[in-house]
Amino acid sequence: MTTPTWLTEMHRQWHKARGRRIGTPSRPFSRDWQKLLDDSGIVSSEEIKTAERDLEALEKEGRLLLKRHRYRRHNIEKIILPLENEEWWIAYFGGTPARDLIARALAVLKDFTKREHSVSPAEWETLLATLHLRFTDGNNLHPFKWTEPENLQETLELCWKLTEREWQPGTLIRTASLAIGMDSKGLEERKAVIESALSLLFCEKFELKSLGLAEGDTHVELSGIFQLHFPDGTSQKIDNLRIAKIGTTDIFRCESITTDATELLTIENRKTTFRQYAELNRNGSKLIATTSFPGPTFREFLRKLPEGIVHQHFGDTDPAGWLILLKLREATPRHVDAFRMKWRPGKIPSPLSAYDRKHLPKLLSSERLQDVRAEIAAILSNDDKGDYEQESLGMASH
Repeated sequence: MTTPTWLTEMHRQWHKARGRRIGTPSRPFSRDWQKLLDDSGIVSSEEIKTAERDLEALEKEGRLLLKRHRYRRHNIEKIILPLENEEWWIAYFGGTPARDLIARALAVLKDFTKREHSVSPAEWETLLATLHLRFTDGNNLHPFKWTEPENLQETLELCWKLTEREWQPGTLIRTASLAIGMDSKGLEERKAVIESALSLLFCEKFELKSLGLAEGDTHVELSGIFQLHFPDGTSQKIDNLRIAKIGTTDIFRCESITTDATELLTIENRKTTFRQYAELNRNGSKLIATTSFPGPTFREFLRKLPEGIVHQHFGDTDPAGWLILLKLREATPRHVDAFRMKWRPGKIPSPLSAYDRKHLPKLLSSERLQDVRAEIAAILSNDDKGDYEQESLGMASH
């Protein structure tokens, strides 16, 4: 028979109450019949009679038990799912018993414990042990879920492949996606999940850019007044004191970019800090753009700006933020000043990850970063990234 509405509602309530419990329940699941009808939106006498016929059919099959009024036997008070029928119940709704799901999830973890991670073995050992403990207690740990063993396997595999190798800083995310066996948009589509997983692995907020990966820049996002000049003699003036997006095609097609602005401020954080500074750029005296690791489009944008424009960069002061500054300095002949990038202690320590420790020696020895070496050295001497996120600094005149 077609699954009755009330039965679907009862399954929803059962799944919420005990669908993810690992152990065998001690008492059968039951529901007040009248309340279940109300929850299912069954109110007319005809609908109620149909529901009662379906319920009595399931009672005859031995699937559900009915508790009737002691004297008015036609009145149904409760319906009960017997403990011995929960296997049928789960299968009827296309589910898998919780004990089977957790067994598969634990098998996935066991497989990963047999591997030896060449870059961050301690972090992986801790993560797998933590997940095993949480799973055996019947708990998930976002984004890892024992209730979804296939997704668990996929997410762990992606994190393993991403962290088992050292990426050339500035590698496009789509290039990395192909390199680890996904389609070109695979990492972008799962970016939030993967970054959440990596944050658990390294016990701190961790983004793909921390691995040296850069998003494919299909446009340059900026605020200011400037003009694009094309080979056919035409030009396009952008008079946008808020935010404009200039596409890759226009950036590469134009011969030069002119502006009355004398300063360029690039900002790492696009979602908040960039927008705050763009809001203050009311007179258009500056160009304000957002970038992390500069991709081909942004490097072309820098190349076509007037030579005399002063370039400042405002980024985070963790190793990834200093690495972005280094890549910006490598991408342009003009000097890129560090804007408000000073090491400062946080309320609680921010420990260094394996990736931080790997990049620090390169940053400290780089000739291009000698003017900010003391700030980078402070990370190492304090064994602490400090309060590194630029958003915590708030706004300043610029």
